[in-house]
Amino acid sequence: MELHLIRHIKPDYPEGTNYGQTDVPLPADYHLIHAGIVEQLAAYDAVYSSPLSRCRLLAAAITPHHQVDSRLMELHFGDWEGRKWDDIDREELDPWMADYINLSPPNGESLQTLVKRFAGFVEELQAMPHQRVLVVTHAGIIRSAMHLFNNIPLDQVMMEKVAYGGRYTFNTK
Repeated sequence: MELHLIRHIKPDYPEGTNYGQTDVPLPADYHLIHAGIVEQLAAYDAVYSSPLSRCRLLAAAITPHHQVDSRLMELHFGDWEGRKWDDIDREELDPWMADYINLSPPNGESLQTLVKRFAGFVEELQAMPHQRVLVVTHAGIIRSAMHLFNNIPLDQVMMEKVAYGGRYTFNTK
């Protein structure tokens, strides 16, 4: 199966602020930006989206027949959601930064948990008769796909650039 992942466009949210699973606003002209992305897309057997509006609105511009799946949400940063990275206590942040693969922010999830969540979605998708699937999602999910399908080690995958509005293609078989 050919899996196409698109990252949502840049939200209208303060730079340096952690928003993970927080539903944040899009810029006022998001319709125009979405239209430019939609023009470049081919046909897909199915379209899936994270339930967060920054993804759902793009999926709706692509097709009204998209399906929403919570497994496509960004990493959950727990108590750090909505906080500026610079405002998080270093005694909390530093241990997580040293092992974000296995450790979670307080009341959040680890990178390993995110990868497992996405892998479960893909496994279910592979059991369906789809040839080409489009997923509107977040950088963390796209990096998870890079790990699963391009064999990029988890300790290196967070260094991979994932552009707002960027499309990434993977062969899942």
